Amino acid sequence: MHEPTFSRSDGSAGPSGDVLESPAPPVTSGEAERIAERHFGIAGSARHLASERDTNYHLVATDGRGYALKFANPAEPLENTNFQTEALIYLERTDPDLPVPKMVPARNGAYEPVLRLSDGRDCVVRLLTWVEGEQVAQMRVGRELRCDIGATLARLGAALAGFDHPAAAHDILWDIKNVPRLRRMTDAIAESDLRNRIETEIAHFEAEVAPRLAGLRQQVIHNDLNHYNIVVCPGTPDRVSGILDFGDMVKTALVIDLAVAASYLTSVDDDALTCVADVVTAYHAVTPLTREEIDLMRDLVVARLVTSICITQWRAARYPENADYILRNNGPARRGIKRFAELPSAQITHHLKRVCDME
Repeated sequence: MHEPTFSRSDGSAGPSGDVLESPAPPVTSGEAERIAERHFGIAGSARHLASERDTNYHLVATDGRGYALKFANPAEPLENTNFQTEALIYLERTDPDLPVPKMVPARNGAYEPVLRLSDGRDCVVRLLTWVEGEQVAQMRVGRELRCDIGATLARLGAALAGFDHPAAAHDILWDIKNVPRLRRMTDAIAESDLRNRIETEIAHFEAEVAPRLAGLRQQVIHNDLNHYNIVVCPGTPDRVSGILDFGDMVKTALVIDLAVAASYLTSVDDDALTCVADVVTAYHAVTPLTREEIDLMRDLVVARLVTSICITQWRAARYPENADYILRNNGPARRGIKRFAELPSAQITHHLKRVCDME
């Protein structure tokens, strides 16, 4: 494979099609290093990072500074990638101390040069500052950290509140509002009891939850605060030091951001409802929730668990070579279904309203 070269974008880089079914850009570590030096003026060594649909590298410069070098999937529309870029630039203006990556321009001042791949496809390449820290997925998540996750997410939401973009409302299957579309994926779930439970939850969501979402507060959200996208510093393991991966951002109901974060706490060591309540109350203290948002919280948390199971199971069957990465949140989501979804719905809602001083 030859080294890719930059080409001009005509606004239609990348073939049309579902980004979840498009192969990631075939860029080796050596090619990544040459691209970083030639086009960004940064010499260093590149280490490949696992990714679901893009190709990413951790670049360590000769001066010790770290970067994330990201090659977007060619099936990703250019406006969607620009949506992420503009959001990070916006955050640097509205809350410069927020622990998120910062965009680094290329030598020519562009944040999104377009790359011609060896397979003939084009993709956007971007360079971001590296956020140091240990992934929360590798550690125990106690109450103090759960509360800081909630407060930090609310702060991120507040910083994004005034942001909009032509691609903000793009169609992404990971947006919880699209749960009814997951029916076509349930055949990938081998266990009949789990499959039946998920199909029941999908039907409930379509009938009782989806019609109410449009009436809730809407804005751009992160939409993927799983524990691989949160890092902490070893010296302060109860405090969030970084929020990563803005690739699933979308404009949707604000409360979905909180439900996504809460869903990943249903499988940790402590009581599932207590864990969810911790992140909800901490979020509520910064950005007060409405009664209707609390009313829907149980179903939105479960909807994210359903989404995680369906999409990852379906994807792993099609890309077995990347199954370990794709399925990394599948097991926790399965545990979450058992530990949280099977609790009485009224009990969950009553408890969340009580801890938020609504009852």
